[in-house]
Amino acid sequence: MFNLEQTIKDWRRQMATEGIKTRKVLDELESHLRDEIERQTKSGASVQSAFGMALENLGNIKSLENEFRKTRETSPAVERLLIGTCGVFIGFIVFLSSVTILLCFYSWEERAMACAAVVAILIVALGWSSVVPFLPVIANSSLRWGAGLLCVAIGFIVSNLFCAFVLPHFEVSPDHQLPAVGLWAVFLIAVFACAGVGLVLTKRQRKMWGMTKPLVAPSTSPKS
Repeated sequence: MFNLEQTIKDWRRQMATEGIKTRKVLDELESHLRDEIERQTKSGASVQSAFGMALENLGNIKSLENEFRKTRETSPAVERLLIGTCGVFIGFIVFLSSVTILLCFYSWEERAMACAAVVAILIVALGWSSVVPFLPVIANSSLRWGAGLLCVAIGFIVSNLFCAFVLPHFEVSPDHQLPAVGLWAVFLIAVFACAGVGLVLTKRQRKMWGMTKPLVAPSTSPKS
């Protein structure tokens, strides 16, 4: 009887023997393989036939090896550039926020409120990729970009509403300095902006950057 899980394990071992040894690459290929198997079985194919067709669509080992060799050559440089850019921006945000909190707010209550807002913004900026796997994948390109941009726009709208209806209830300093709670308006923009960017990402892009739910092998109950 055909055992899909064991067959996939054997396939992974064969891929490793042929030269594709990186776990991350194998996980990505397995994810593509499982998606294709699911698509074929939904079309009426048996699991065994679906596996064969999925392998054929995925390509032979040699072409996959060449493709991922090119990916390994370019991805690290791009990743280092993106990580470095994000690091610079986060450092800049922390520096400006610290200076603003120290110079513009005088009571410890206001400083605590401002610090909490900055920390919340940083949590969103650093942890948004962990939330992306739970956002819906929109196949249609126009709808995907429309949903993403709409989400970003909603962030600015909600932030403006916050400034219009919430901030007036807080005391403004004699020099008309924005109260510390005003920094939470930026937090609202950050939340919706990150969600919007996540919605714009395609399924393949999410897999490329590791923004996918972990694969869960179906449990097999022992036969009685």
